[in-house]
Amino acid sequence: MTGHRMTGPGTRSRRVGAAALLTVLGVLAAGCAGVADSKTVVVDIGYQSKTINTINAGTLLRDRGVFEAKLAALGKSNGVTYQVQWLDFPSGPPLTAQMIADKVDIGSMGDYPIMVNGAKTSEYPDSKSQLVAITGYNLRGSLNQVVVPSGSMAHTLTDLRGQVISTSLGSAAHGMVSSAVAHSGMGLNDVRLLNQDPPVGASALVNSQIAALAQFVPWPQLMVFRNQGRLLYDGGSNNVPTFHAVVARQSYAHDHPEVMRAFLESVKDTSDYINTHP
Repeated sequence: MTGHRMTGPGTRSRRVGAAALLTVLGVLAAGCAGVADSKTVVVDIGYQSKTINTINAGTLLRDRGVFEAKLAALGKSNGVTYQVQWLDFPSGPPLTAQMIADKVDIGSMGDYPIMVNGAKTSEYPDSKSQLVAITGYNLRGSLNQVVVPSGSMAHTLTDLRGQVISTSLGSAAHGMVSSAVAHSGMGLNDVRLLNQDPPVGASALVNSQIAALAQFVPWPQLMVFRNQGRLLYDGGSNNVPTFHAVVARQSYAHDHPEVMRAFLESVKDTSDYINTHP
């Protein structure tokens, strides 16, 4: 039975954020009293199964069932049934679009789409988001990368002048390649950015339909591992720290602080698990 809503590949330098901003819990706790007028609470979680930097708030959290277990225990004490729905997205921008449509309550993504999320959702009172946790970070911005076909004549970004680079517009990879192009002395008008989801761009690279693929981890590493591409540029050369994080709709967090507490505790539990069993 579908319930209804109540109103309202890694590197050691990319560490998991075990301390997941749990200070927000104290603020959320004040609203715990308003759950009893409904027997079912739905929480829609947007995640990205094709990136490793949010697995402690997405794939691994989902597979371990920690969040559902905490909600089940909570339901026994307050008589509420909690229904968790996991929604998989190829990148951050479509997740943000669904959050604006009130179809995602909690979502995880990289820093560049997080900023876009904050800007775009601020225009809609019911969808306005807030940053609630950090899932991982890299102090140099490494692992968001640009790869080219193995036989490409390109050896620097400037060799891509006038050519097509596939990326996911609005993603962390888009932010990385925009900065990288600027650092190389070119402008964004000197290359042609093509908006494609990661698997589409990877296929285009294999079939020599594009000059380069700029994507977030682990897509570039996968292409190199399969001998389907060659590393041209690593985001660490930008020397700009990057992070991945979790946002939630403010209205949902206000109405369901007990859900947010359980979610953040589950993110921390999963982060601890990763750091203990890397």
